[in-house]
Amino acid sequence: MHTISFDGKTSGKAECDRETALLAASTKAAVPLPHRCGGHARCGTCIVTVAEGADQLSEMGTAEAHVLKALKANPDQRLACQTWARGDVSVTY
Repeated sequence: MHTISFDGKTSGKAECDRETALLAASTKAAVPLPHRCGGHARCGTCIVTVAEGADQLSEMGTAEAHVLKALKANPDQRLACQTWARGDVSVTY
């Protein structure tokens, strides 16, 4: 079991028993994370900053890297729709 924590306009935590997308975890935690494109790595509205647990996240894919580059994102930022947590993670949005 691992915990995904969100801190932003609404804070919350999701307890997960398997690898889980950050966007799905935000719904489970009742955190209204924006995601205009429906989770398809097209808009970048679900960008989060990883505060802790970056080593517990999935590798960045091509689509996510392309969107983050276009957004001029910081190295600690990821798209919640494309990022899966395997362990305890904390993000801000």
